[in-house]
Amino acid sequence: MKDAMSSVDIKYVVDELQSLIGARIDKIYHDGNEIRIKLHVTGEGRKDLLIEAGKRIHLTTYIKEAPKEPSSFTMLLRKHLSGKRLEGIEQHDFDRIVKLKTGEATLIAELFRKGNIILLNAENKIIGALRYEEFKDRAIKPGREYKLPPARESPIEVSFERFKELIQEEIEIVKALARKFNMGGLYAEEILLRAEIDKKKIAKELGDKELELIFEKMKEVFNAEKKPCIVYKDGTPIDVLPIELKQYENFEKRYFPTFSEALDEYFGKITIERAKLERTKKLEEKKRQIEITLKRQEESLKAFEEEIRKNKELGDLIYANFAFIDNLIKEFRRAVEKFGWEEFKRRIKEGKKQQNRIALMVKGIDPKNKAVTVEIDGKNITLYLDRSIGENAEIYYERAKKAKHKLEGAKKAHEQTIMKLKEVEKIIEEEMKKELAVKKLKKRKKKWFEKFRWFISSEGFLVIGGRDATTNEIVVRKHMEEDDLYCHADVHGAPHIIIKKGKKASEKTIFEACQFAVSMSKAWSEGIFSADAFYADPNQVTKKAPSGEYLGKGAFMVYGKRNWMRGIPLKLAVGVVNYEGEDLIMCSPVDALKAHTNKYIIIKPGRTKKSDFAKKIAKIFEKWGYKVELDDLMQVLPPGDGDIAEVVE
Repeated sequence: MKDAMSSVDIKYVVDELQSLIGARIDKIYHDGNEIRIKLHVTGEGRKDLLIEAGKRIHLTTYIKEAPKEPSSFTMLLRKHLSGKRLEGIEQHDFDRIVKLKTGEATLIAELFRKGNIILLNAENKIIGALRYEEFKDRAIKPGREYKLPPARESPIEVSFERFKELIQEEIEIVKALARKFNMGGLYAEEILLRAEIDKKKIAKELGDKELELIFEKMKEVFNAEKKPCIVYKDGTPIDVLPIELKQYENFEKRYFPTFSEALDEYFGKITIERAKLERTKKLEEKKRQIEITLKRQEESLKAFEEEIRKNKELGDLIYANFAFIDNLIKEFRRAVEKFGWEEFKRRIKEGKKQQNRIALMVKGIDPKNKAVTVEIDGKNITLYLDRSIGENAEIYYERAKKAKHKLEGAKKAHEQTIMKLKEVEKIIEEEMKKELAVKKLKKRKKKWFEKFRWFISSEGFLVIGGRDATTNEIVVRKHMEEDDLYCHADVHGAPHIIIKKGKKASEKTIFEACQFAVSMSKAWSEGIFSADAFYADPNQVTKKAPSGEYLGKGAFMVYGKRNWMRGIPLKLAVGVVNYEGEDLIMCSPVDALKAHTNKYIIIKPGRTKKSDFAKKIAKIFEKWGYKVELDDLMQVLPPGDGDIAEVVE
């Protein structure tokens, strides 16, 4: 199973990443060997570039939760790169090294072996790195000049004469190709498979015709039509490729529009599985410890049950042989009193030699406890000579009682341990389900109206509004039509709101649009809880200013009668609605959202910082099975701080 990108993979993905040139770096996150660069691409919005040292580089939609405390490396990268424009992305000499240039700083992604991520200044000096290391020919340390590894020959640009010169070695041709042209074993094998030449042939022994064929197939492979795909074997992903390979022609494949998307899906799924294992690692260890405890307890239960059985049997044995054992105790006691323990032991030993029946029954003598162990009916029983036969029997019954009492306690402990095990197993199951249940809102081509403020009314009318002066201008000039309705809040700087085909709408939709207008105005950030709004015919709205006045960008005049709605409360709700087959985050008046989903969060002006407010909402969405991006959520929320008034589910 592939776990890192090859030089070939890097070539293809770097070609795709040229679309990021000119993007602004918003923020950088660091976790372990990974950094994620959050970019803003003009006209496209957010893009996340993931770099994992020694492994991969590609755009990603699998966004891990950032560590609570940023590392020193994170802060260093943010200091030098945040706010800068990405001016260039290039692969170094067909090697597993990528350079990202931003003004005076360059970020180096080393994707070979253990890998590293290094920040350089304009003089090619190291500012900082993921790891500081020292090698025979170079050092990764602050202030040192950064030295690249020796250049490798590119199989794309090499001439046939140079190819012949490099390949003449006393090694297998597959190894010669992989090493000399830094392409790795997979592509070396693919070239030889297409050329129908045995990969184990010695390179130096190949003739000109064979070398020409290999050279031709090498050029064919590296100029093949791009068909990004993930290769599966028995349902398990085993490789991710920018082109189709002959050696995988009979394998199941899944194709993607871009190689970056294929890489993201392949490595993203691996990341999720690792994250699941990491997240449940402590729980699994706890489960293992509980299972060990459970096994010991089960062994103890068996031991207590055996002790109860054995002691009860011995007590019963005494009473079953009452007369014989009573007489035996008395005889042993008299012998000890008359001869003493040493002589008693000697006489028993002599009796055994003479095959005396009673002597042969004796299995052990314990002078300290004044006891003799005898075998009766195949069972060894210890008889205490200073006690009566009844007292001897009671000793065993008492031991059985004590063992029974311990057994009851052990059973309770065993039951509690089983409950603990079930609890941990349930938590592990829930944790695993939680990850699987999260539905990430995939990156998609946004609908035309999402660049504006928008919502779908309870009657199904599309309502749009401006976000700023530019979009206010666009909403009125480009999107307002004769059969629409225009709404505006009586608040300075409020957005222009349009109800598309609003002349067919009832007062319910008109009220919702007016409530949207006041809620999305500065009244929200100023903590005002109600405001006035009006609606009018599109023909009343014009850019023509009164005599001697000038209307700036995004400003319009409304002439004629205005239809007022007074004291409208600033109150909205946010939820996920399905519109035209897609899940969209919608922030709108409560009644509008209620008409399209049964789960929503009612919000009001408040004191919680907008970013923290958004995080709280995102957590509720995640509980409902939606993984939403904070940026997307921030885009739809009103302009200012707020609080959650109610969660409806």
